[in-house]
Amino acid sequence: MVAYDFSKQILTQPTAFQDADLILIDLIDERFDLVALPSGHLITNSNELAESGLLNDSSAKGFQLIKSGSPERRDLWIQGMHKFLAVLSQHNKLDRLIINKVYWASCFENASDTNFPVSLATIEKANQELDWMYNELAKKLHKHQFLHFSPQTLTSDEHHHWGVSPFHYCKQYYKDALAQLISITSENSTKGLLREGPAPEKSLLISEGATITVAAYKSEHGIFAQCSLVMNGSIHESGEFAFYLLVDGDRHDVRWYEALPNACFPIPDTLGELTVIAFYQDSSGEKYSCQCSVSALNL
Repeated sequence: MVAYDFSKQILTQPTAFQDADLILIDLIDERFDLVALPSGHLITNSNELAESGLLNDSSAKGFQLIKSGSPERRDLWIQGMHKFLAVLSQHNKLDRLIINKVYWASCFENASDTNFPVSLATIEKANQELDWMYNELAKKLHKHQFLHFSPQTLTSDEHHHWGVSPFHYCKQYYKDALAQLISITSENSTKGLLREGPAPEKSLLISEGATITVAAYKSEHGIFAQCSLVMNGSIHESGEFAFYLLVDGDRHDVRWYEALPNACFPIPDTLGELTVIAFYQDSSGEKYSCQCSVSALNL
């Protein structure tokens, strides 16, 4: 890990992701400070760096720390983001980028007598920095390039096999993340669609050929549905979307119109065939719908 941090080879040898269906970015490790070495290298002040003993070497004498959240650190982060996105764009992979939009948990999933391992002030500071980075990425990417989670999902697992941490989440988080990723890859592979540039200010008109597709998956604790707005073989962003969950053809639950192309439903108590209907409403008020059966997500 330290060697890759030194080399930054992903920027110079992009063959590592040339066959990637998705490129998933997680910003949790951005919590670390940066180390500016006398050689001019910038590396992450990670646990792995500490274990390597590199900073005790004479060649590292006089290194400087650049604190997380500082203006200098943010400026460097913006520069790095632009470089990385430019490389992806150069190799036609920018549309494959997915951001895992998570935040530090502030409590355990279940009630516990165990003290939470991190103070609320530390959690709030970390989440403020994550929010800043997500907002910067949102200026360059589409809404569909972010995974979204409910606050109830972003809770800590007291018995996580990696140990207790505000970013070692409950099992439901991993299931929801996988369901969203499967939905995204399913849409890409079955339709072979290209992601377009910036979305138009007005939603696409159904009268001009706008349609939607939808996929839905059921995990142990919920049903996740994702639809895509399609026109001329490309996926777009602007519009209002609604969802119905049907049990044996009868409407069981509803998510009314909002500017989000996805929805989550609790699993119905009633047994039966599950179907999701997605609706798109364009700027003229015309509506288009599409439905799919809910597939089981086997983990």
